[in-house]
Amino acid sequence: MIASTTFDFLKGLKSNNDKQWFEDHRDEYEAMRRNLTDVASELLDEAGRFDTAIADANPDPKKYLTRTHRDMRFGTGKPPYKSEVFIMLNGVGEAQSSASYYLHIEPGNVYAGGGIFVTEPKVLNHIRGRISSSYDAWLSVAESPAMQRMFPKGLTAPDSLKVAPHGYDVDDPAIEYLRMKGFCANRPLTRKQVEQDGGLDDVVQTFLTVKPMVDFINTSVHHAARA
Repeated sequence: MIASTTFDFLKGLKSNNDKQWFEDHRDEYEAMRRNLTDVASELLDEAGRFDTAIADANPDPKKYLTRTHRDMRFGTGKPPYKSEVFIMLNGVGEAQSSASYYLHIEPGNVYAGGGIFVTEPKVLNHIRGRISSSYDAWLSVAESPAMQRMFPKGLTAPDSLKVAPHGYDVDDPAIEYLRMKGFCANRPLTRKQVEQDGGLDDVVQTFLTVKPMVDFINTSVHHAARA
């Protein structure tokens, strides 16, 4: 489970996002990272039971937590620390180049899900190509009864094109999906859910439900890597 002190630290960091406050609370920061590393380890074990790619990866749980320190080379004008953490489980490659299971931890904004948020054009084009050519198969995973029950708002994307992507017809039956630049299914959770004993069961069930879509996307990623 996620410790209440983890949320308390992230809340304090959001309100006091500067180096002095961070150094004064470094012990709390390190406790937060230990807690979330333990959570990642538990989720890896559970996900490995139904996803052999996760089990075969045998990863270090620490590597599946996003950094708290912001890379200021790309964060001009932004605060130096991120007041949120993603645990991203991935058995294929880097999180940005393949679909992952994830848990987002932030005070007031906790959610679990799976998919691919942003990726390189080559990979995105392969995903789009498979959606277009195997649209019925895509619908069977992206709009299955289980997916619709758990993710009633459907899939989200960081952005969508206003026109058809290059090489695709505006009348393609899959056009609404083809315009998307990412494919994520997010399930909102409460702080109370993930803090209580057994609270991670809801997260694991989310991963299990979204697995067919993760597999569909990662098959496309695999093809892109070989092209």
